[in-house]
Amino acid sequence: MSTSENISSWKKKAEIDYIPLFIFLWFSLNAWMRDHYNESKDREMLELLKGKGGRNKLFDRFAELINEKGSNGSRFRGNLGELYRALEDAKIPYDKWPEKFISFECCIIDWNNGQPKFGLVSRTKFQHNKIQIDDDLWFENDIERLFAAYIEIVYQIRCTLFHGNLAPKKENERVIRELYLTLLLIMEKV
Repeated sequence: MSTSENISSWKKKAEIDYIPLFIFLWFSLNAWMRDHYNESKDREMLELLKGKGGRNKLFDRFAELINEKGSNGSRFRGNLGELYRALEDAKIPYDKWPEKFISFECCIIDWNNGQPKFGLVSRTKFQHNKIQIDDDLWFENDIERLFAAYIEIVYQIRCTLFHGNLAPKKENERVIRELYLTLLLIMEKV
């Protein structure tokens, strides 16, 4: 084996595949929802987690990380900003609504009788009453809505991945990476 092949081989072994890590973290989230809400369907648990079931430990941790001034908060907001950008670049369509792309600008805010209500978490640079994610990214100051959008994005990406609709491209791998890193911080204390 030549030196360059050796270097390439070792480098490849050092790369992290976030897909299985994200899947195992999803299993953990799903088990937590089943334990917390005692429901059998993912959609019902998801709606309860997004706010219909009242405040919960995951929402509280999300809010804590959004507002935290320390390194965990900075890392979380940075990963959330990268998730926003990764979703923009990847352009991943919803399974059942291929004309819509999964993003904070187009997320399922509510689910009623099998029909989704698409909404948005607006992005703006105006600083008044906004949540600053990083130097270039601001969201409306509605942590409940931001959390609901985030959880829906986690679920929709999980669906596209589990149903075989997510191509293993760099852009999609970036989305999985940022979802894993943000969800790991949220579930850190569960």
